[in-house]
Amino acid sequence: MFTSPWPSTMFVDSAYRGRGLCGLLIEGAVEYARSQGFRRVYLPTEIVGLYERYGFQKTDELENYGGDVDSILVRDI
Repeated sequence: MFTSPWPSTMFVDSAYRGRGLCGLLIEGAVEYARSQGFRRVYLPTEIVGLYERYGFQKTDELENYGGDVDSILVRDI
């Protein structure tokens, strides 16, 4: 069982992409988790390549609510 935070459903409107906002959201969530004493963060995603740029690595897969398969990514913090 996973006992660490699972940030998800982060979204940057297309009009604001390319400005580093996604990175700010990710790092903000990671820093908050760290401040609460957690040492690892997981997130589910269908996106390949984005979160890996921020230190996440694929660790598993899961079937999401829509029946598709998401990757489970993890980052030690």
